[in-house]
Amino acid sequence: MNTGNEQSGSDRAVQQIIEQVKVYLTDAEIRFHDIADDAVELYMQGHNLTMHVVIYVHNSHLIFRVPGFIRNVDMRRPDVMQFLMQVMSDILDIRFELGKDGNSLSACCQHILEDASITRRQFDLAIMVLIHIVDDTYPHLMKLIYQTDSLQTPENSETQNDFTSEPADNQSVDGDENEESDEFAPIVSDEETRKIN
Repeated sequence: MNTGNEQSGSDRAVQQIIEQVKVYLTDAEIRFHDIADDAVELYMQGHNLTMHVVIYVHNSHLIFRVPGFIRNVDMRRPDVMQFLMQVMSDILDIRFELGKDGNSLSACCQHILEDASITRRQFDLAIMVLIHIVDDTYPHLMKLIYQTDSLQTPENSETQNDFTSEPADNQSVDGDENEESDEFAPIVSDEETRKIN
């Protein structure tokens, strides 16, 4: 068995995947930088924060990652962890990761490659899920992290930690009144497109 040929074949496959990612990014007019043979980085502007995004291949997975979008804050609190678990339960395509010291939070979305390439539609879906979820959860996380302990009582902790609930002042994020009680926000067709660069 020749492991050198297997490795070079694997390297070629990784290069093909990354080249395809670069084509998708170029077609969408998104600027990016090569940071390794199997990785690119870019910056995406959301409504709430600018995200550093790294896209790379690891163990036959294409990984979309926003590393350390929250830093230097102790994230190992029950209310924060409960909120993150609720988001990951509601949206199966996203994963949040704590740093080893518990003071940073990253987000990740992955696509299993194995012997296939990623289609344009799959690429767009993966990157948009990551960007929208990180951007949408950021204000909720900041509110949880910096709220005073006096506001955290057993009676109101469930409503504060629910990702799908309305803000405490009963105003929706975009100013529209939402009277539906569904688990997900209604789709608004005239929504303003997010600036991606």
